[in-house]
Amino acid sequence: MKKTDGVLAIDIGGTKIALAAIDAAGTWLAQEKFIIAGLAGPAIVARLVAACQRLQAQTHLTLTGIGVSTIGVVDGDHLKLVPTIPGWDQVNLRGALQAQVADVPVWLENDVKAATYAEVLNGALKGTTTGLYLNLGTGIATGLSLGDRVLHGSHGAAGEIGYLQIDAASEDGFATGHAPFEEVTGGQAIGRQLTQLLGHPYSAKNLWNDPQPTAPVRRFKERLLDLWAFQLSNLCIAWDPAVVAVGGGMEAAYDQIAPVLTARLRQSVPFPPVLKPAFYQQNASLNGIALLALHAGQAHA
Repeated sequence: MKKTDGVLAIDIGGTKIALAAIDAAGTWLAQEKFIIAGLAGPAIVARLVAACQRLQAQTHLTLTGIGVSTIGVVDGDHLKLVPTIPGWDQVNLRGALQAQVADVPVWLENDVKAATYAEVLNGALKGTTTGLYLNLGTGIATGLSLGDRVLHGSHGAAGEIGYLQIDAASEDGFATGHAPFEEVTGGQAIGRQLTQLLGHPYSAKNLWNDPQPTAPVRRFKERLLDLWAFQLSNLCIAWDPAVVAVGGGMEAAYDQIAPVLTARLRQSVPFPPVLKPAFYQQNASLNGIALLALHAGQAHA
C-alpha cells in the first residue's frame, strides 16, 4: 500500500482512550478505543504507544504530527488536575509519544478546548467574534473562543468552571480538594445525588429520559437547570459571547435544557447570546484535536 501523510488524533478521557488515523485531506482511515479505568500513568502510556503504532502500521501513514486531547489542564509537556488517573501528572506525554511513535510535533490540548476548536472551525461557533462552548457531561467546563482562537488563560485553566462557587458561605474549593459546581451539577454528581435521594440507582440519563418523573426528581431537575442558567448568565455577562454552543453527553437533552437557559439569558444578560446545540454531538474532542493537528501541521510544514 502506498504511504500517505497524515496525523494521529488521540482523546484521553477519565475511563477510556479513543484514537483515529487521519490523512492530510481529513479523511478518517482507522479508529481504535480501549479502556484505561484502574490503570496508572506508565501502563496507560504503554498501551497508548502500542495503539498508535498499530494504527500507523495499519494505515501506512507517514506521520506529520500527533494531536492529543485530554482531561485536565495542559502545562507544557505535563498535565495537571487529573485526579482520576493515578500518576498522570508525572508523565511526560509529549516526550513519550515522540520517542516511541515518531519524532514529529505533538500537540497537547484540554478536551473541552479541543471540542471548542472544532465548533469554531466547523460548528456552532464558526464566524463568531466571541463564543462560548458549554460542556455538560461527566465534567462541567467551558471553552472561550475569540475569533478562530481558543483562549487558555495564564495557566491553561481558562473555562474550568467546575471550580465555581455556588455557596458564598461555604469554604469548599480547590484548596480543600473540591470542585463545587461540578460536584453538584456534573453527570456523575447528578446520578450520585438522585440515587441517594430516591434510595435506588438513578443516573443522569434516567433524569432526562424518565417520561413520568416523581415530584422529588422534578424538583431536582428544576434546581439543576436553575444552577446551570445562573452560572451561564454570569459567564455571559463577563465574556459577552455572540453564541453559546451546548455540548457534552447531556446535549442529548438539549430540548429540555435550552428553554430554561435561554429564558435566563434573556432576563439577565444585557446582550443575550444565541444558544445553539453543538455541531459535534459525538467524538467532539477527537474531532477537535484532529482538526487542530491537521491545521497546525500545515502551518508547521
